Amino acid sequence: MDWKAIAEPWLRVEAETDAAHAPVLEGLMARAGLSAGQSVLDIGPGAGISLLHAAGAVGPTGRVTGIEIAPPFAERAIARAPNNVELLIGDAASYPFAGEGFDAAISLFGVMFFADPDQAFAHMRTALKPGAALNFACWGPPKANPWFSMPGRIAAEVFGPGPGFDPDVPGPMSLSDPNKINRILSGAGWSVDIDTQDLHLTPRGTPEDVGKTHSIIGAAGMRMGVEKAAGTLTQAHRDAVRSKLVAGFAEMAQGDTVRVPAQIHFVRAIA
Repeated sequence: MDWKAIAEPWLRVEAETDAAHAPVLEGLMARAGLSAGQSVLDIGPGAGISLLHAAGAVGPTGRVTGIEIAPPFAERAIARAPNNVELLIGDAASYPFAGEGFDAAISLFGVMFFADPDQAFAHMRTALKPGAALNFACWGPPKANPWFSMPGRIAAEVFGPGPGFDPDVPGPMSLSDPNKINRILSGAGWSVDIDTQDLHLTPRGTPEDVGKTHSIIGAAGMRMGVEKAAGTLTQAHRDAVRSKLVAGFAEMAQGDTVRVPAQIHFVRAIA
């Protein structure tokens, strides 16, 4: 796996995605209710914004441990993190966690990529103390999340049909069905509560700025990368994708800001 190539586009727009996801992180942290002195596991923290918030919640007497499979993300996260944070590089689905177990666990969009989610959630339950809570946020279906579906539609308009969102393979939409979430977690021994919320993402900048971000990441950015690697990406393609993205996000503008409708599953699971 070329983690450097995978991480590079996302690290380029770290500030933009941190801003966009801020309402989701706020909802996650409110539900997690972390407190001073706790030991917390952060699953798949990426570039680390959730680690920063968890570290602030548990304070200097607490400890936050991030488990991140992609070394470039882990390097960036630890560079941002305070002294009460440590980063483990590995797969949370099988990492040999040591010690007496964590008091709590959180994940901001980090649990949708497991090859075997049944096994992964069963293993992660063993990392927590009995009765401890795992709180995570994951995306609802594409039709309720234009952050994904609109750039995907534009990529298809410009380049022709491409691979769609398959909920049966690892990816951002793999836990979009709450019934699937409940089945997997209940089968792994968790007690599960799912709170599905409609909210708005808060990307910073104008529709032009948000369109630029999505020409780097997401369905449109990834499709452009595929076409570039194949030698078929033209300037006309770039211009068409960019203009369509700007128009799409302009429809979501409220005054001088873009607010993107989203549907998020906030999941609380008790070990």
